[in-house]
Amino acid sequence: MERKPTEDDLQLQDALNKLNGKLVHITKEVNRDIDETALTLSGANLHERPKTIDGYVSPYVLQLHGKGRIGTDNAQYREIPYETYEIPLTNKLHTHVQPNHISIKTEDGTYTIKHH
Repeated sequence: MERKPTEDDLQLQDALNKLNGKLVHITKEVNRDIDETALTLSGANLHERPKTIDGYVSPYVLQLHGKGRIGTDNAQYREIPYETYEIPLTNKLHTHVQPNHISIKTEDGTYTIKHH
């Protein structure tokens, strides 16, 4: 990895890997747009990709693996592509890990992961 994971990144990855096999609910809020995802977590890892020409895709992400569904605008659900949900960490501001939820705030939005 070109970008070294911070202690915060590693703690986040470890906290999520302790939830393997559990159903997690992910809420992504970006510019007042809210997306809901339900995922049976099978693992989490930090991943770095090569930079893109336009810089649109974050080169440093947290990947959550597992089967799940993402809500669409018209109250329908579709399967998560490739059984992978990515949270961009390139512009991460802070992470907060609690017993029943994890929040990740980036310059672009907020991700909340709840588990029961």
